[in-house]
Amino acid sequence: MRKRASKFIRTGKALAGSFAALMLTMSVLFYVCASTAFAASKITLAVESDAKSAAQGNIVTFRVTADNMPGITEFGPIVLSYEADEAEYVSFSQGKDVSGNFVFIETQESGKITVSAEDQNVRKSETNPDEYEVEPFRSDKKVTLFMVSLRIRPESAGNLNIKIESTGTFKNDSGEKADVVKGASVSLPISVTTVSKDATLAFLSLDGVAITPDFNPNITDYSATVERAVTEVQVTATANNMWAAIVIENNKNLQIGMNVISIDVTAQDGETKMHYTIHITRKESFAPSNATLVDVSGNIYTFLDIPDTVTVPEGFVQTMRVINGYSVQTYARDGVSSVLLYLFDGTNSPAFYFYNPTEKTVTPYDPENTIIRASRILKISPLPENVQVPSGFVAATYDTGRIVLKGYVDKNSNFISFMTDETGVGDFYLYNPETGSYQIYRPADRRAEILYKYMFEVFLIIAIIEAVSLIITVYMVRKIISDKANPRPKRV
Repeated sequence: MRKRASKFIRTGKALAGSFAALMLTMSVLFYVCASTAFAASKITLAVESDAKSAAQGNIVTFRVTADNMPGITEFGPIVLSYEADEAEYVSFSQGKDVSGNFVFIETQESGKITVSAEDQNVRKSETNPDEYEVEPFRSDKKVTLFMVSLRIRPESAGNLNIKIESTGTFKNDSGEKADVVKGASVSLPISVTTVSKDATLAFLSLDGVAITPDFNPNITDYSATVERAVTEVQVTATANNMWAAIVIENNKNLQIGMNVISIDVTAQDGETKMHYTIHITRKESFAPSNATLVDVSGNIYTFLDIPDTVTVPEGFVQTMRVINGYSVQTYARDGVSSVLLYLFDGTNSPAFYFYNPTEKTVTPYDPENTIIRASRILKISPLPENVQVPSGFVAATYDTGRIVLKGYVDKNSNFISFMTDETGVGDFYLYNPETGSYQIYRPADRRAEILYKYMFEVFLIIAIIEAVSLIITVYMVRKIISDKANPRPKRV
């Protein structure tokens, strides 16, 4: 019985050892497979173009594509080469598939364009390094990495050849590299024409404003929207043919509501024409849509239009300022760093607030309790519990003619009021009725005066004592001399 038990135990140990060895082998194989899976990924780069030929003086756009993107976070440098004698560089643009993820670096020299990119949005999870908070870009389908536009030179002939000279390195965030190969290149025959009939645009855009739909040379109508503060937009229009003429109208003095910008293109032949339009709407509201302001304490305010019914403080004039990245309507005054904004805090009714761009503070504007100084905005505030009224002052009010001050007065009619500035710092301010100004009140320090008075009294007493002593001394000396000069007769 013991022999059978012993044999069973030995068999169990052998099986357990075999299972452990199997698990170890599987772990190693899994690790090797995982580490080589990315390296086994294959990416084919290619150059593509929709054009079948290229005419002298025309712009041709080429796409550099990848047939897939298996979690790539960095690639390049990709070197694209072309004949500099046949074409000249015009522009570079990112592919829409990757423009939100990758930051591109592009350099160009005669006949060569070099492009590198890095995905700066990818972020690993802090709690689990094996997971992502922001995933790397992945696609099983063809992706356009970037586009390059070249203009055919007027004297060009033959073919324009453009190809990938070098693929660079494609790798993930762990530094593992994919297998990258060169795919198709493009060779376009250059057509020689005496007079061009091409009146299309190669590029059309508004500076800082998106147009809808995306530009296409064969689409002639577009729309766009600008804030009320915008009265002029910069239009960039590039003709496909270098000899075509472009006339842009109505992009200045935009009116509130709908405006129509016209772009007329006339081909080299003088007869062929294309008319492009951008229907641009200038908003009625000065406040940008959903624009907010966050103060130093993290409170969020929404920008609103300033109603015509509100009263603006004296000396403040309407102007446009860029605040928190938005161009908004404000009221400003020379010498005052803070500006007035009309805001909604999400709870109270919309109102004027003072915003200090340096301190990032937002202070409600209370006409009855607000003092506007050249250097700061002061608000009459309740006296904090830990602050004492200066000696000799009693509660009182003072009518300045503009507002009624609440504060304290002494026997010399000096009036002070406790106020806080935009940063929340409070202090007593002395009102000067002659100039209407305010200055920080500091009680006079009479310690030196008392000390001088005490010292004067001490020195006076000492002087009196010394004078008396001197008089007594003089008297005694004179008496002694007199006694010696006139001795008294001795009695017999």
